[in-house]
Amino acid sequence: MPETTIRPEPRDTAFSLIRATALDVAAHHDGEGQPLANWEMYNSLTAALKCWHAADCLREDSLLLTEWLACELIAYVYQQLGQDRDRLDNWLRDHGDQVSQAQQHAHPAGPTTVEIMSVVAEDFAARPAGPGSQARLLRIAAPYLLYLREGQEVEDAREVALTLALWAGQQLAVLMGHDGERIKSYTDTRTR
Repeated sequence: MPETTIRPEPRDTAFSLIRATALDVAAHHDGEGQPLANWEMYNSLTAALKCWHAADCLREDSLLLTEWLACELIAYVYQQLGQDRDRLDNWLRDHGDQVSQAQQHAHPAGPTTVEIMSVVAEDFAARPAGPGSQARLLRIAAPYLLYLREGQEVEDAREVALTLALWAGQQLAVLMGHDGERIKSYTDTRTR
């Protein structure tokens, strides 16, 4: 009998990535440098993307994953900035400049993710709880789908998701005071 694979939900995948990253950042908070690569998280994301690819829904589901990650990231930053729209706009500009300077290789995910975050931030005050309108999803789809190269869709989708998840996890860890229990409690509440 063939093995049945349950297709992961983009929302659940997003919160799993954010939780893993935030817990890694929190655990490493007192150490020097960055946390070590989390290969379990990497492999889990890769498995989800391959599952979506096999089901011929990679573009759709990875786009939804990207929107969830971007929404959560913007929510965390917005909260940290005292829900001040001008400060959020300044943060996006500064962050975008830093990303553009740091990612000079041939196919960088950073500029695409900054563009996606900017789209989410534009109407964030109207829809703070998560993914919003079909119009916003289409606006996110434009840069996202252009980033995915033929034959390398899984790898490219993984790069965008990891970039957003790492940024979101770092911001959540800061927002939760690097307290692993608070991070777990928050992400448990969001995944119910």
